[in-house]
This record gives sequence, C-alpha cells and structure tokens, in this order.
Amino acid sequence: MLKFEYWDMIRRNIRMDDPADLGIPTGDMICREIDAGHYETAKELAQYFVPESKGLHDLYCDWTYDIFDKVAKKYGEEAMYELLRETQGTWMMKRTWKGLSKMTPFQRLALNAEVFRAHRCGPRQMGELDITEDDEKYTLSCDPCGSGGRQRRGDPVDGTPSRLDKPYFFGKTSKAYPWSWSQAGVPYYCIHCAVNEALMIEWGGWPLWVTEYNPDPNQPCAWKFYKKPEYIPERYFTRRGFTRPAFDRPESA
Repeated sequence: MLKFEYWDMIRRNIRMDDPADLGIPTGDMICREIDAGHYETAKELAQYFVPESKGLHDLYCDWTYDIFDKVAKKYGEEAMYELLRETQGTWMMKRTWKGLSKMTPFQRLALNAEVFRAHRCGPRQMGELDITEDDEKYTLSCDPCGSGGRQRRGDPVDGTPSRLDKPYFFGKTSKAYPWSWSQAGVPYYCIHCAVNEALMIEWGGWPLWVTEYNPDPNQPCAWKFYKKPEYIPERYFTRRGFTRPAFDRPESA
C-alpha cells in the first residue's frame, strides 16, 4: 500500500509504502493511482519522480569530481585529462558519437534535451531548460546544469556549498589548456565536455555540438547544435587547438 509522507530530515516527501510495495517503480505507482482515480496523489508522485533520484545522481557526480581531483593532485592535471580521454574515447563517447552523427541537428537536440532533463538541470533541479533557435543553430541553456553547474554554485536544494570550497576543495585547472577551452580555472568535472568536443573533431572533422562554458558560475552554460558544420565559428576549433576545416561557405559571424 502506498504511503507518501513528508520527512523533516530530508525536507520533502518520501514513499513509506508497505515492504511489498516499496519495490514498485514510481512510474508504475503513478499509473496505479491514476487507474484508481487518485489523481491528486498521482500528481504528487509525478513531482516526486525526479527528486527521488537526486541523492544517487548527485552522489555519483560529486564522487566522479572527487576522483578527478585526486588523480590531478597525485599525478598531475595532464594525467587527469588523459584519464578522461581514455575513458570517453572508447565505448562511452565513441558509441554515442556514431549514433548521433546519423541524426538531424534537431534530433540531436531533442535527445540531449531528454538527457539534460534527467540530469536535474535548472534552479529547482527538476530538469528545466531554456531552448532557443535561430537560422544557424539550436541553443540548449542550463541555469545551472545538474552536475558542474550545481557543483560550482553550491546546492540550494540541499543547502550545501560549492564543491570548490570547504569542506570539498575540489580542483580546477591551474592554467589554460587546449583541453580546458583555453581557460584557466575550469573545474575538473567540467573538462569532460571539452574532451567530448575534441574527440568528435578528431573522429569526424567537426563537433556535433559545442559547449559554451561560462567562467562565471552564476551564469548559465549552454550547448549549441549548429544546423550545418559550415555554420560553426572558427573560435570553437581554435580554442581546442584545431584548425577549422575549409567548409563550403565562409565562417559565419
């Protein structure tokens, strides 16, 4: 039997069902409550669907950042970067790139919007995104993203501070590298987005999207999906140490 209760210790509702029901996925429980005509309870469960995964999501993001930090401090920042390249360049990013390269730009946007909604973006950490379009590109903006953005700003939902400050003191690049968008002070966690770009350029000649990393943690970051590779400005290549290919038309302003 469903028992949906508010806990002061976590400042939100939690399922306190009978043991026989605790293993039922929340999505299935929502459907069950709708079938029973319990619409208000179904709404509450729908709002709970994302927060119930917050603890595990944030733990793995912060744990990953801590691993990168410890590798950089023990072996050097270049070793941390090589770790990212070695892991992202095999099954993870290679498989993703092969699939996404067959999609239209809008399909790539839609699939990544799904990923970012699940990534707990936005001030409520419920998956809010700002998506805009112009003649050349789609822009997916996160304010903040649910990992690096939350880690840089701190977590207002949990009431915890920036992961760059006490008690975490997780690291950031000590100088500008091609693999940190030619910027110093980039949190080690955020470097994986820059590595994604480099791998896509190496494999296909151009990135399927580019990251607009903002050094101000209080400002949003964005992913830009250009509708044609020739629309991608030169700066997105040179900041990573690449030369922009000679596409069919001149660089867009």
